[in-house]
Amino acid sequence: MQVLEKNLLYTIVRYGQADRFVKIARSEGATGATAYPVEGSVSSIMLRALGLGKKEREAVLVLTDESKAEKMIEKAKADSRLAGICVLLGNEEGDGKMDKKHTMITIIVNSGYADDVMEAARKAGATGGTITHARGTAPNDAAEKFLNITIVPEKEMIMIVAEQDKAPAIVDAIKNLKCLQQPGIGIIYTQEIKKFVNIGNK
Repeated sequence: MQVLEKNLLYTIVRYGQADRFVKIARSEGATGATAYPVEGSVSSIMLRALGLGKKEREAVLVLTDESKAEKMIEKAKADSRLAGICVLLGNEEGDGKMDKKHTMITIIVNSGYADDVMEAARKAGATGGTITHARGTAPNDAAEKFLNITIVPEKEMIMIVAEQDKAPAIVDAIKNLKCLQQPGIGIIYTQEIKKFVNIGNK
């Protein structure tokens, strides 16, 4: 396996638009991309009360150079059919240019806790988040068994792009949730963002 020191372009678009963004990425030299379905968390209290608080979205991950990522973002912004966000994640090595305005907060919890996490995050200032369903990879001696079949816990991954000055309060609100105090329920970490851009309708 080849290990590349590059930037990760994380894009979320409306459901059915992932292929459109992938074509843009390939036109700018991307050798590959990973697309998968996610849920967008709606901020409207009324919609959430009616059980309509989640929207189907698609995420696209592209590992690429920063200059190519910039071109992909510009082409995506110019495409009137695309709507979503682009987040460029990297580190301060190289040109050292970071967004300094936004932070990516990632929370991985056992299945069933995502709504609690998002509610706490909103109260602390988050405007929304993206939820991905995943699974744990615990070693065999740590995984539970039922009828001699190993059961790996289902997980939910929540990704929140927050204004940098609000990020600490959001992290604290999530960390202090009573339902997350039991050891092994989940983890939370933050990453600095190189660039955050809305594409299409905000």
